[in-house]
Amino acid sequence: MSFYTALTGLNGAQSDISATSNNIANVNTTGFKRSRAEFGDIFATSPLQNASSSIGSGTILKSVKQQFTQGNITSSLNVLDIAISGQGFFSLKPSLTSGQTVYTRNGSFNVNNDRYVTDSSGQFLLTFPVNADGSVTAKDLTSAVPLQLPVTSGTPKATTQIDLGVNVSATSDVITDNEQFASGYVFNPNDPTTYNNSTSITIFDDLGNPTIATIFFIRTQAASAADPTNKFETRLVINDTVIEPDLVKAVNDTKQPIFIDRFGQQTTKVPDDNYFLEGKGSPLFKQDDLQTLVDSTPAKVTGESSGFDFGEEGDKTVTIVTDPVQFKSTVESGNTGSGIFWGTNFMTVNVDNGDQPVNIDIRPGSYNAAQLSTEIQRAINAAYGDDKKIQVVQNVDDTLTIDLLKLNADGTSTGLTTPISVDLLTDSYVSTLEGITLTGASPDFTRDQFLAHTQARLNDALNNYAVTASTDVVSNAASIGVQNSLFAEYTGGTMTGILEHNQAFKITRANATTNDAGTITAITDEEKFLTHSYFGKSPQLHVYDEADTMGAGNDGNIVEYDQSENTVKFYFGASDPGLTVNEKIRALGLFDASATDTTNSNFFNGREFTVIRAAQDSGNKYFVECSTSGMNFPDADFNIAATNNDGKIYSELSTSVEAFFQGANNVFKGADVNFSNKKVVLREIGTANKHSYTNKMVDDSTVARAHGSVSVGDPIFGIHSAEFDINGSAASVNTSQVLGLGSDAASLDSTITGASNMATNWVDVQDPPIEVSYDVLNQRLQFEIDRNILGTGTNSNFNSFKIFGASTATSTNNLGIPTSDDTTETLIRGGEKFSAATFVADGAEIQLNDKRFGIKVGYNSELKAFEFSSGTTGETIAANGAIGVTTAQTASDIAVGRYLLSTTDGSITDATDFFGGDNGLLGVGITKTNAIKTEAKGLAALPAVAVGASATEDLTQVFRLSNQNNENIFNVSVNGVPGIIEIPQGFYVGTTLAEALQERMNQIEGTTGIVGGGITVSYNSDTNNFTFTNGTTGRDSTIKVRGAGKFGLDNVDLGVGTVPQIFNLTQATNSEGLALFVDANGNKVTTPPANVVDGYFPLFIDEGELTFDKSGRIVSPKQGVHYEKQEAGFSIDLDIDFTKSTQLAQPFSVNTVNQDGFTSGRLDGLEIDSSGTVRANYTNGQNNPLGKIVLANFNNQNGLKQIGNSTYVETAVSGTATVGEAGAEGFGTVLSGSLERSNVDITEELVNLITAQRNFQANAKSIETTAATTQAIVNIRM
Repeated sequence: MSFYTALTGLNGAQSDISATSNNIANVNTTGFKRSRAEFGDIFATSPLQNASSSIGSGTILKSVKQQFTQGNITSSLNVLDIAISGQGFFSLKPSLTSGQTVYTRNGSFNVNNDRYVTDSSGQFLLTFPVNADGSVTAKDLTSAVPLQLPVTSGTPKATTQIDLGVNVSATSDVITDNEQFASGYVFNPNDPTTYNNSTSITIFDDLGNPTIATIFFIRTQAASAADPTNKFETRLVINDTVIEPDLVKAVNDTKQPIFIDRFGQQTTKVPDDNYFLEGKGSPLFKQDDLQTLVDSTPAKVTGESSGFDFGEEGDKTVTIVTDPVQFKSTVESGNTGSGIFWGTNFMTVNVDNGDQPVNIDIRPGSYNAAQLSTEIQRAINAAYGDDKKIQVVQNVDDTLTIDLLKLNADGTSTGLTTPISVDLLTDSYVSTLEGITLTGASPDFTRDQFLAHTQARLNDALNNYAVTASTDVVSNAASIGVQNSLFAEYTGGTMTGILEHNQAFKITRANATTNDAGTITAITDEEKFLTHSYFGKSPQLHVYDEADTMGAGNDGNIVEYDQSENTVKFYFGASDPGLTVNEKIRALGLFDASATDTTNSNFFNGREFTVIRAAQDSGNKYFVECSTSGMNFPDADFNIAATNNDGKIYSELSTSVEAFFQGANNVFKGADVNFSNKKVVLREIGTANKHSYTNKMVDDSTVARAHGSVSVGDPIFGIHSAEFDINGSAASVNTSQVLGLGSDAASLDSTITGASNMATNWVDVQDPPIEVSYDVLNQRLQFEIDRNILGTGTNSNFNSFKIFGASTATSTNNLGIPTSDDTTETLIRGGEKFSAATFVADGAEIQLNDKRFGIKVGYNSELKAFEFSSGTTGETIAANGAIGVTTAQTASDIAVGRYLLSTTDGSITDATDFFGGDNGLLGVGITKTNAIKTEAKGLAALPAVAVGASATEDLTQVFRLSNQNNENIFNVSVNGVPGIIEIPQGFYVGTTLAEALQERMNQIEGTTGIVGGGITVSYNSDTNNFTFTNGTTGRDSTIKVRGAGKFGLDNVDLGVGTVPQIFNLTQATNSEGLALFVDANGNKVTTPPANVVDGYFPLFIDEGELTFDKSGRIVSPKQGVHYEKQEAGFSIDLDIDFTKSTQLAQPFSVNTVNQDGFTSGRLDGLEIDSSGTVRANYTNGQNNPLGKIVLANFNNQNGLKQIGNSTYVETAVSGTATVGEAGAEGFGTVLSGSLERSNVDITEELVNLITAQRNFQANAKSIETTAATTQAIVNIRM
């Protein structure tokens, strides 16, 4: 057996030598993988044999295994020499029709006669099919195809795309600003002064013919504050022809087309997706024309030039009157030259198409243009506001009590034994005039009505406290220290009309003397003169001590006017009037001898003059001369003859008696309104003329009266005969009755005396001792006592006062007046005021019309016209008719005019015709056809909104609001008008506190009458915070709130309204000024397309223009610019992409330039990248992907079957091939121009060979030994 054992070793050694020899033989074979012989021992035993003592039977060759390690990679100059660095095998087809696939690491490929890529055995290299960009379309062996190299790149391709990236210098000149183009820019490709830079590129036509395209760059705009962009125009020139670009749509960064709405707001979507899919055209709008944003505007009315000359600066003042006594002086009455205008029924206005226009009254006064605008604006906003009237609740608010206190020696104060009670539900001249019913009611007053009524009731109560009005008997005068401060006051009856004449009445005033007991011991009746001046048709009352009758001068005239000297002389005949220089005089009379005399007398009759000379004429007739400078006397001399004319000069304005129209002024402190009831008041004035006796005491006195017109038993005042017999003249007017001084029709200018309208008072209604006012900042009533009348150091000597309301109220009544238990004592030192608590006017709304806020009125000094603007902006827009308009928007609108007024009294003649008259002062009305209405434009302005932070406690739960740390005080500013809001203490939740804040914030009013309104305050339970929204809109709308931190109001940002800005769309025009459109095919046309879009429009940029921002980044175009032209010699249809261009402070340069056209080309080379993509290069510059080399791998490479030439086939042991791309997971990369050498290590193989040889020799020796041993045994046996 040993022989056979040795023989197996000999055979094994032979196999090992064979494997090693094969490795050595293929050391230079590309892609060869060395093999290794693997052996196993032979061992056989029987079941009965002891294995531990058994000997093996030799060795056996088990297998020869390939070693698939990476071979060395060497470089090659052949692009088709391909090596795999890493895992994987090339996939090959033995033939084009074979269904078998073989695999190899031998990447030595070449091209056969049919342009296929094959290995040395003619097997075809497989590739995956690819797209034009080299991406694989299918990754499986079934789709893999043999790689074939096309000889040519195909038919010629015309250039359709040029990618041109240039840098245009930021320092280049603006060519179009050059002097040579002052009359217009003209481009000339042959004149380098007409452009900045140019660059050329070769392009191809459809036949592959090359031609030169030159692009010129012309800088047209440098960045500025108005437009921070830089612009370059481009010109494409081919064959000396300038190719005009097509329209270029504006797109965003994602290349979506941009559309604009009617206001130039940009969007990439329109409400209807089919909007631009219906074959519609559009007006042509360009992005460069959307440069200047303008505010949305309100509707505006600009009147004609004002009927009053306010001067160049608008600083001359116009007089507005509302006193019915003064109506005849106004322009509205027909007194066109007076410059005085009627403030009642001043204008009508309808804002934003309200249900009904609103009638506006303005306050009387003198205004320049700006002041009048402010007053009209205030009045309109007040009329459209949400203010409410003040309600005086019966048995709660109707009683007001005043207690005056004196300081005792011990520092305590003692009040009146019986405090002064004021009944607010007793009539006053104000309530009577305004028709307010007080009996059995809880009436409503406007604030002005309430203050005037309350002041009148205060005055009446104070007078009645001292002297009982019903009996004219002194009662408590001494207790308030006014027993010696009494005076007589006469109030006439209601005037029957306006006395349109100058008149005077002789009156008497009784000056009585009393003894220590207060009994009248003597009466002196002083004669005075009550004058009614009607100069300028403006009634005025005065009382004079002296009257001098005019008499003929030497020339028989009583009045002479010298226009050259600007003087007028009044003659007195032989009587010396005793007048002196600088003395004030008033001329009155009846000058009706002729129409001329009447006309000329209108320049002086009823007018006041200053004496500049008192002298006698040549006939020793006395006269006074007065200056007429600045008094608008005529340009011609005139004289008034003494014959049939009657005139007097009144002088020495009385210091003891005055006259005025009741309610015409000073109706309450700071009043800028009047409640004139057309009654004449005559009263004593002056401290020296005050007394302790009453009118009744004089009337009852039996003391003889020396004056001829006065009898025993007559009152203090006697009103006697009229000075001028107007009733007996052609005018035939009972002047005393018209003025309310007569008692019946029989008393025509005759003596009028009687006590029915006489009263004894101590309160000066023009300067009352106790004044009521309204504190607009804190929204409360205030009362102030004049210390010079009732304070310490006076006869009254009061140190302080208290004011309180009815005890039926709680701590305060509805007017904020506290009860006697809750009131405070206020000192009388000068300026101290008693302030009631904040109160809310909770009566009826003053105006029951639509609410409008923020109306504006201004004066245009250039046009000398007033302008009226609605408080809102924006035009009518349907829902989704513009960006951001989700619901329909109504138009801002305003209409301004006036009722037609009666020229008799200024009343409305037809209450149904709101715009039937004119307002000449404002230049608006039915005949003011040159007034201009400007329609609103744009979007609605937004109000100011202030949002508080979340409250620190849950306000959905009931909480108590107290005055601790002033948590019930809120500081508010609305449109710059401050207000201090005091919320009554009590229990609230968030919603009720919001309501309380809202009603008080809407009462905010400035000291000049600027009103708030329309403010809403809401509480959000989800976020536990308050939101304050102003009623006005726009940038002038502001709101600021500061309150306690617990409510989240300690640091609320100022809310400011906004005015949406829009573009005024300008349709593009051609060089002839014709409007341009875009038809349904995208072509520019001048004829409007039949079907045009509305509301939203496509946006375009200037064709061929490059726009850069300040950083040099291109802004537009963001896509290619299309050029197309067909003419003899060439055909062009291409896009130029400038998006890679820049504008930096560097010289002009071309950074990138590519074009996609080419002529027919031949294969010029191959490229194979690391991913295995094979690309062919052609002589026309084309570079086309041909395929991607298929790589395969196996789960068990050692299971592959070698079939020669380093080629393998798969077996069941190797598993199915997994195919993929080079560089993917599980596959190595491809190296073109490289080959993988065999992985045989020659040194190692030689060592292995020596080892195998020795093994062979040893086994041979074993055989030799066995043979020798066997022979020896045989010999022994033999």
